[in-house]
Amino acid sequence: MGFRLGPWRVDPAACELRADDRTVRLRPKVMDLLTALADRPGEVWTKPELLDAVWPDVVVTEASLSVAVAELRDALGDQPSHPTFIETIPRRGYRLIAAVLGGPRPLPESPSTTYSLVGRSLTIALDHGRIVIGRDPECDVRLDSHHASRFHAAVEVVGDRVLVEDLGSKNGTFVGDRRIEAATEIRPGDRVRFGRHAATLQLASDDSATWTDLSEVRSNDEESAM
Repeated sequence: MGFRLGPWRVDPAACELRADDRTVRLRPKVMDLLTALADRPGEVWTKPELLDAVWPDVVVTEASLSVAVAELRDALGDQPSHPTFIETIPRRGYRLIAAVLGGPRPLPESPSTTYSLVGRSLTIALDHGRIVIGRDPECDVRLDSHHASRFHAAVEVVGDRVLVEDLGSKNGTFVGDRRIEAATEIRPGDRVRFGRHAATLQLASDDSATWTDLSEVRSNDEESAM
């Protein structure tokens, strides 16, 4: 099953990456590496974990992993010093930091508590798993505003925890007044802002609630002009 990674459409069966009119072919093991990373976006894979996942029946050294990572970065147009896809975690391993859309991923257990993000004109039901918020039509939740980045942020429910993560957006993702730099847990009553789009996390009582447009936070000057 294919998935979307930033501007790339990934076809694991064909070992191909496609973007606009470009097609890049990957070695099967390099594609295996990409699909492994995409199965746990935002999570750190240790080097031993990746060696076991990509070369399960072969004994290889970390040099093979380093070569595969370098090939994958080159195919994606990624730079190790300023990554937008694959981040090196010193002395540990790697993680995929780009948004993954439509990829096959085992669903975690359903949370015992149901949450919603609620704004002035919205109700966002948070089911288990990960959703991506942004301006791109491929996002799970689309923000039709120039204040939002194409792939702005992700919200993930893991058990009874709710995590919000910025995806390298220009205008930032905030919990309260603090701009977050890493995945951050939010709790009922916390106010989350995606650029200028704000909502508050609440316990949900209506399981039929659906995603709607996020309302923008207006400046004082805009409010007084209304």
